[in-house]
Amino acid sequence: MMPQNYRPGLDVVRLAALLPVLCYHYCIEAARLGFAVPTALIGRGMADWVEVGLAWFFLLSGAALCLQWQGRFDARRYFVGRAAATYPAFWLGFGALFLYGEVLHGNNADIPRWRVIFSVLGLDGYLAPVTVTFYKIGEWFLGVILILYLVFPLLLRCMETAAHRRVLALCMAVLAVVWPLVCPAPWEAGHTVLGRLPAFALGVWFGTLLKKNAFPSYRLYIGLAVCPLLWVDEVPRLAVLLVLASVLFWAVYAAGQHVPAPLCPALRRLAGWCYGVYLVHHVLLTLVFLPFVQGHGLPLTGMFPVYLAASFVPAAVLTAVSRPLGKAIKKLA
Repeated sequence: MMPQNYRPGLDVVRLAALLPVLCYHYCIEAARLGFAVPTALIGRGMADWVEVGLAWFFLLSGAALCLQWQGRFDARRYFVGRAAATYPAFWLGFGALFLYGEVLHGNNADIPRWRVIFSVLGLDGYLAPVTVTFYKIGEWFLGVILILYLVFPLLLRCMETAAHRRVLALCMAVLAVVWPLVCPAPWEAGHTVLGRLPAFALGVWFGTLLKKNAFPSYRLYIGLAVCPLLWVDEVPRLAVLLVLASVLFWAVYAAGQHVPAPLCPALRRLAGWCYGVYLVHHVLLTLVFLPFVQGHGLPLTGMFPVYLAASFVPAAVLTAVSRPLGKAIKKLA
């Protein structure tokens, strides 16, 4: 049974955000293995579409949380719910790979075992650029979103008054422009909490509009005028792409709202597996799928739809297996 006030547009955005990420990783890893990959699929333009997809992910996360919690926020229920939704699938996926690699085969024996705490917390991929960890799945985005979850209550409070919203908007605009210019190496600005905070905060504001079933003013589409700035190297690219992603977010959402009702249950189920896809797609690609394609001489382009569909299979299994653990966390808490 579909939940009341179900918004298929959000699930369409969720699925659309996956496509450029999976396509880019598919092409990049194939090129590393020696496949002939068109330059357009691994160049700057494709990387921009990946940034748009990632911005959608953080916009959507902020909006969905705002829809769920605005007007009825409870700190205990919120934090327990976030842990139950995020950690079980990650722990099971990581645990299986850690057992196979480190316990059974003695990989990474030189890494102090206490550093597995970074993995338990879901921060191993985020911290990998600055320290040695047991990073296996989840990449940098998991650590970023987990830390942003901690910031969400403050952002939600900022939505309560127009004055607070204006101050927050000014701070986020400055951060979006300044942080890419001052972000210290070896971090990439887009792979940091501060780099994604503007998108997440903007998503929370989008959630307040969705809560009222309102759309932004048509003036939002003026944001498309930023496109020429993508060819100006002096302008922080991340900020320009966030503006572009914000406009396209509403366009994709509006289109998704017209999905026929009979298709909504399948759409909702597929979207529910997206987190699992984010967790497993890179491991599946590099350890299983591309070696299989290469070993059997299969066409790289023709196999991408197969990879796309195959990514949802372990994600669906991981989601189903982790669900009882999530319920146990809520019960214990």
